[in-house]
Amino acid sequence: MRINCEVQVNNRKLPSLNISNKRGGTRSSLGIGRHPGSKADVSSLFIHLCTAQHKLGTKYKVGGNIEAVFTKFVAEGKFTIRFKEPSHDLCVKADPVLAKTFLQTLKQGIQNKDIEKLRLSNLNPVKQSQVEKPMTKLIIRSKQEYPITTAFPYSLEILKVNNVELNRVEKRIIKLKKLKSLDLSHNTIKELPATISVMCCLTELHLSFNHIPNISPQVFTGRLSHTLHLLDLSYNGMEYLPHTLGRLCNLVSLKIDGNKLRKLPASLGKLTRMKYLTASNNNLVELPGSLMHLRMDTVDVFGNPLSSPLGLVTNNITGVPRLKEITSAYCVQRGLRPTAADIPATLVDYLQAWCKCGCGRICYETHILACISLNLKLVASALAIDTAFQTSAPALAVLCSQKCFDKCFKR
Repeated sequence: MRINCEVQVNNRKLPSLNISNKRGGTRSSLGIGRHPGSKADVSSLFIHLCTAQHKLGTKYKVGGNIEAVFTKFVAEGKFTIRFKEPSHDLCVKADPVLAKTFLQTLKQGIQNKDIEKLRLSNLNPVKQSQVEKPMTKLIIRSKQEYPITTAFPYSLEILKVNNVELNRVEKRIIKLKKLKSLDLSHNTIKELPATISVMCCLTELHLSFNHIPNISPQVFTGRLSHTLHLLDLSYNGMEYLPHTLGRLCNLVSLKIDGNKLRKLPASLGKLTRMKYLTASNNNLVELPGSLMHLRMDTVDVFGNPLSSPLGLVTNNITGVPRLKEITSAYCVQRGLRPTAADIPATLVDYLQAWCKCGCGRICYETHILACISLNLKLVASALAIDTAFQTSAPALAVLCSQKCFDKCFKR
């Protein structure tokens, strides 16, 4: 049994000699084992501590030599083993699952239970890879540096792969469970796989200067919808953004400059934490009216025609709303979020397809669609638009009633 962890060795005799005992934890390999051919008994068990500076390791006898084991914070992967001889405390910090497994093995060893059945170390010197600090950042800037046959280190938190003509997002990248920042800009990627939505720690996704014309709605669902803070899709020749973009509830920065977008999804108004929106040099003829519900630091829509005429587009108010609409609006207003385990999956999708009127009312099918003048100075404190004195732009808004429509056009 051997685990990779951080260990701080405290000598309990040093304070009495007026010597400081404060040292940080060291990347280590901690094992429980016995020498080959030795008796399967607690008397032959040792705890073996190895570091990069001392690969042969230090052996601590287990039988009758452990004064106490402190496990109050084992749920966080922390525990301390106190030895009688030498007077050392091993303060360990490891993966919580590995920590519990290690302590369980140690407990069985101390109790002298089925030692021959335990998974024990052979107490040999460790390899360098077992004690070196896991790689958390990898930057690849050329084809020669890109690994073809070897896997990416499982511990990566930041991965940058630029200018290597990568044409797809590989499965081995998506399987990096600890990845927080992924930069695949300046490549030739043509499609973003829907499976990227399962990445559970990803906060930044940089995909600028690729060839991604469209994105599947499934990409912005799953775990990614809760973790992503920054999304850069600039300069991809993109013509369409899915409505599920509005599910990225923690998104702070959205960069979509230099594409071919004519419209943006109305669901952008649901991104209440968004502070930076840059959509310069597109073909936008209007903005989503839902932006009126946001308070951002920067909005950049420079280099867009923004030419849609103001006025009524469609009137979908034909009578009393259906019961499904009324119930769904009630759920949204109350903050209720039923899942597919509670209601049919089709209703879950329907429930998330709401729009909000300027008055704050939730709308579904029953609404008026109109192109209004949106004062962007009320949306963002910093604004970039074609004309220096221009602060308004046409925006396609969902309005809940004729009253709200009249208010927008001040009839």
